[in-house]
Amino acid sequence: VYDKDGTTFDVYGRVQANYYGDHNTADSTAASGYKDVDGELVGSSRLGWSGKIALNNTWSGIAKTEWQVSAENSANKFDSRHIYVGFDGTQYGKIIFGQTDTAFYDVLEPTDIFNEWGDAGNFYDGRQEGQVIYSNTYGGFKGKLSYQTNDDKAVKVTDVGQGIKETAVYGADVKRNYGYAAAAGYDFDFGLGLNAGYSYSDLENTKTSNTGDKKEWALGAHYAINGFYFAGVYTQGDLSYDNTTGGDKDKGRGYELAASYNVDAWTFLAGYNFKEAKVKSNTAGAEYKDLLDETLLGVQYAFTSKLKAYTEYKIQGIDKLDDEWTVALQYNF
Repeated sequence: VYDKDGTTFDVYGRVQANYYGDHNTADSTAASGYKDVDGELVGSSRLGWSGKIALNNTWSGIAKTEWQVSAENSANKFDSRHIYVGFDGTQYGKIIFGQTDTAFYDVLEPTDIFNEWGDAGNFYDGRQEGQVIYSNTYGGFKGKLSYQTNDDKAVKVTDVGQGIKETAVYGADVKRNYGYAAAAGYDFDFGLGLNAGYSYSDLENTKTSNTGDKKEWALGAHYAINGFYFAGVYTQGDLSYDNTTGGDKDKGRGYELAASYNVDAWTFLAGYNFKEAKVKSNTAGAEYKDLLDETLLGVQYAFTSKLKAYTEYKIQGIDKLDDEWTVALQYNF
């Protein structure tokens, strides 16, 4: 939109319509444990802007906001994705303040290639607010550190084996006192990339003062050659109740595989996501149980650089869960 004298300002976004086929979802209140969901056409849009202003030959001020806007009948009509401001120091790295993905997502991003599904074989808490993030690159090396300040309402906290907000220890009033994450990787010049990451959250129930923590680590690799792309991630996480129940801990582990092939305007995708967990792993008889087991297939066609159509199919490996599919048209600007 604007680019002059070291100052840039861009507006971007997308509009799309999806048709989702009939399927079912887990529902603990239903007698069968599942509820049916009728197929429907759903619209959504995304809008964002980014700005940059040069301070000198090295440093610039930067800012970005991005929102997801869903259709009228959707549960979450308006969702903030990225809201941050900071500084870009070129060779000295970048530091930002606000809401975005934590450093841990850098390990998961290579397998997050699907339009609709995927990136599910992990225990990542998603984009978080109240963060300070530093990142830098040197040759093929890349690194990122993030620190999250107090969050009185931990809206985004992913379960490990059982519903964190349904447990007697944490409950719906769980807060994150603080959290941090780190990621590092190296990209070789022949298409191979390696990544590793770790995240930690200090958790507390604001009503009972019960405390504990959540940890996760991951290793990943990706490789690209002649239109083909392959990526994989392995992760382990645990949720502890150390200060309240003598060391009860839920343990989880999972992995993700993703592949794509691009030829002309066509892109073909395939993936597999799996994760399992052991609730109260230190108690007698505790064993791992599958939480997610899904195979993903997709085809995408780009009419232009701005307009594309895609379809994706999710094959469920968990008993009684229906397969899912969607077809969509997306316009980007």
